[in-house]
Amino acid sequence: MDMNGYALELIARQQIAERHASAARHEMVQAVAPPRRALRIAIGLALIRLGTRALGPTHRRLATSS
Repeated sequence: MDMNGYALELIARQQIAERHASAARHEMVQAVAPPRRALRIAIGLALIRLGTRALGPTHRRLATSS
């Protein structure tokens, strides 16, 4: 079945408009949401905390911040 050129153009314009609206909504959500910390960083910090707790309260710190 042949598509009418006008109908095809109309469908394409509607799809483009829908995608522009979707992109605008996505940008608005990203602007409002706080930035998430990377998973790699979160896991690394959790492992450091776990290791510190495993050492117990009597461990001696290797370095201190002044």
